[in-house]
Amino acid sequence: GCINYVETGTGIGVCLRHALKFNFKNLYSIDVDEDLIHQAKSKFSDANIHLLNGYSTEVLEGLIPTLPSDEPIMFFLDAHFPGADFKKISYEESIKTYKEQAFPLIEEIRIIKKYRDVSKDIFIIDDWKLYDTSLNYEMPGWEYRNLQVELGLDTPAEEIISELRDTHNIDIILRHQGFLFAKPKV
Repeated sequence: GCINYVETGTGIGVCLRHALKFNFKNLYSIDVDEDLIHQAKSKFSDANIHLLNGYSTEVLEGLIPTLPSDEPIMFFLDAHFPGADFKKISYEESIKTYKEQAFPLIEEIRIIKKYRDVSKDIFIIDDWKLYDTSLNYEMPGWEYRNLQVELGLDTPAEEIISELRDTHNIDIILRHQGFLFAKPKV
């Protein structure tokens, strides 16, 4: 029943391409990497796809208040490690350089909740192993966990779940690097 789709972390457009299989009125994809946005623009020419360049938290701050509050949204949150996933810099450099912007998830959720009642929205959070290392994922391990903690960039899973538990049922899927699915309780 979601009308619109919003993702953070465009990457090479894999999730956006999958989202096109569904009948979303508008699809919004946000990435800090200008090159990835340009590549996505060459792949996706649909008028209802909106490719936005910038830090996810800053773009969401401007975007979310403009979206109709009565239209449920599917959020796919996958923004992290600017430059690292596509080998422009190392993960360690990304974490040290971008700090909070290397792990923007909790701030993304708080910005979304600041501007809308999320009780009818769906959230999918990718790479759950970054937030909960205790589970047995298909692709376990996170070699920069100590650096994340050392720099004060640790966001415990419980803190994220607490932002959604009142309005959503939470499921954790262990496939790949883990996913959190938050579906409305309604």
